[in-house]
Amino acid sequence: MIEIRWDADWKGLINQKQLEEILKVFLKKLFKNERGVSLYLTDDAEIQKLNQQFRGKDRPTDILSWPYAGDEADLDFPKVEDTDEVELAGDLVVSFERVRKQAEENGWDFETELIRLLAHGCAHLAGWDHERSAKEAKEMLELEIELLKEVGLSNIY
Repeated sequence: MIEIRWDADWKGLINQKQLEEILKVFLKKLFKNERGVSLYLTDDAEIQKLNQQFRGKDRPTDILSWPYAGDEADLDFPKVEDTDEVELAGDLVVSFERVRKQAEENGWDFETELIRLLAHGCAHLAGWDHERSAKEAKEMLELEIELLKEVGLSNIY
């Protein structure tokens, strides 16, 4: 199950079917068993509140992830009901405003930046954490590059 929700303001910026297919590719590559994910696309104000509440950082960020397995599975974040009996990997929340700004800074389109962030967030759901060590950060980046290649994005790093 892939669930994608967004504010009406952002409707014209996304292709829901394409994002669902990309997320399926990422999850299949990262997990041994079939997994689903919940993705919520919002603005800087809302993601800043979540970043403060769950990470103690009072600023907007581009993506937040809540894995349902491992040490972080006990976070008090509302989980989506699993109606298809597919185990959920977790929840992702993305700021459209950050995506737009970072796409411009990186010199590519909105869609490329969103997909790049989804690869990053899915890697977090699979247990990777670039903040634990420089070695893990390098390995996580290599994994993200592999994921992006799987969906046709090469040479963006």
